[in-house]
Amino acid sequence: MLKIKIKETQNPTILKFEFPDFITQNENFEFKNIDEAKNAPLVQQLFYLPFVKSVYISGNFIAIERYNIVEWKDVQEDVAEQIEDFVNNGGIIIKADENKNKKQPITVYGEMTPNPATLKFVINKMVTKTAMEFKNIDETKPSPL
Repeated sequence: MLKIKIKETQNPTILKFEFPDFITQNENFEFKNIDEAKNAPLVQQLFYLPFVKSVYISGNFIAIERYNIVEWKDVQEDVAEQIEDFVNNGGIIIKADENKNKKQPITVYGEMTPNPATLKFVINKMVTKTAMEFKNIDETKPSPL
């Protein structure tokens, strides 16, 4: 059974709900309304609470910013219980982004250079972070392309 820890922040309108394990893979998410949370079923559920202004998810916590219509001391236990119930019943916090690993078309075209013996190839995707130059076939071993 998952148990959430409630932690105060420097901002009195924001409260952190900490998980015992990481809930994201090196990603941070911020949601300002229910429409932005289409890939976050738990966040959608949280936005049905009338006092939820925004939700942040990072590492091992969910931080919720509230409107001033309530005080955290009056609702924090109920919110923690709602998060625990959602996760303990198999709810998904963040759905994988289907477009993230989707194959994207790549365009390659050649351009003339001032040197008539050289052709420059331009590609619409980053191939390497470091520029490389190969003057002969023997220098190409580190680059299969």
